[in-house]
Amino acid sequence: MKNILKLLLISLSFEVFSNDLLSIYKEALGKDPEFNSKKADLAISKEFLNQSRSGLLPQMRVIGGTNWNEYYQDRALQNDYNTFSYGLNISQPLFRLDLWFSNKQAKENLEAAEAQFAYQQQELIIKVTRAYFKVLSAKANLEAKIATEKALKNQYDSVLERFNTGSVSRIELAEAKAALNRAESDRVQAEGNVDISFEELNSIVGRQVKLITPLNTSLDYKAPRTDLENEVSKGLVNNYLIVEAKNRLEAADANTKSKSSNYLPKIDLSANANRRTSKQYTFDGVDSNIDLPFTIPTETENRIYSIQFSMPLFTSGLNNSQRRQALLQEVKSEEQLILVERGIVQQIRTLHTALRTSELNISSLKAAVESSKDALEATRLGYELNSRNLIDLLQAEKNYSESINNLSQATYNFIVTSLQYKQAIGNLVPGDVVELNKQFK
Repeated sequence: MKNILKLLLISLSFEVFSNDLLSIYKEALGKDPEFNSKKADLAISKEFLNQSRSGLLPQMRVIGGTNWNEYYQDRALQNDYNTFSYGLNISQPLFRLDLWFSNKQAKENLEAAEAQFAYQQQELIIKVTRAYFKVLSAKANLEAKIATEKALKNQYDSVLERFNTGSVSRIELAEAKAALNRAESDRVQAEGNVDISFEELNSIVGRQVKLITPLNTSLDYKAPRTDLENEVSKGLVNNYLIVEAKNRLEAADANTKSKSSNYLPKIDLSANANRRTSKQYTFDGVDSNIDLPFTIPTETENRIYSIQFSMPLFTSGLNNSQRRQALLQEVKSEEQLILVERGIVQQIRTLHTALRTSELNISSLKAAVESSKDALEATRLGYELNSRNLIDLLQAEKNYSESINNLSQATYNFIVTSLQYKQAIGNLVPGDVVELNKQFK
């Protein structure tokens, strides 16, 4: 799993403020709050493992203190003395299956957290790419609206000129004006959509992005030709959500064994060494500085070495309840694994079909662009020869602009879908962003 993290956290060289897809993705690695919270979750899981491991290792504790003591009888001071004490306690678990299985549970949870973190980095790739292409999509739509408005403005000027010479009717002039007004309205709305689309990208990197590099949409995009069942099998092994769910199930199993171990004996090795220094000032009402017929010890030392054995006999149902709870949690984790596996299988099959369909759609849209361009030129010529009316020409202008826009949208959707497909089968890595970035102008 550590190799996975190394692979997913490879260093990418870039210019911080060159707003292509690669630079924004790299910037999002450090600034996206959702991703950073997942990074913190991984660090928390590591600390849980450290805490769990400490229960199996030796524990050492130093204690110390000082006390002033006074003893009175009938309000007369009989004894007063001060004591200084310090000691060392060392303990080492010898037989603690509950702690051993708890440590195994923490290890599995860390493996699950690493898988979840790897999945979140894949999610960040898709999140950034989707937001980036959302901007490109809005800009492509705006370009189409601007082209339509420009064509309709030229058309309106032509109709107005012909109207002034008496060649066309007032109705035809009104139709051209109405079409131009609708195009202006569409263009204004498209401009607003561009600004809105930038906001999603801004929220990821925490700054205002104003310019981004466009994609070269003239490239060919092909769906994978691999066997679908083989891809499904790969996804069931490599998908990080499945890896996480399997580790969660292993952690639940370890937790069940830990709770079951509460019925077993617990054996610990313990060693204690304590030293006590005391100075007696008054002893039974007599000043200790005078000569006494006996000696009051000033220093004592106590050493204890023990092996401690404990075994629960009756816990009022606590152990039974904890064990049943752990078993139910294990059943829940197993069902969640089944749910995730079925969802991934469905996702892989759906995305595979979507990619094949999208490839065919792009091919047909490329043909549609050429056809609508030819149709526009033919309609424009027919309008000049009075064999086609203004409505036909306006529709041809609209069809051509929309076909270009549809091709751009289909291309963007294909790329995002292909990344989602790679994520589903478990082989989406930052290197895919590097390769995708090469397709920008």
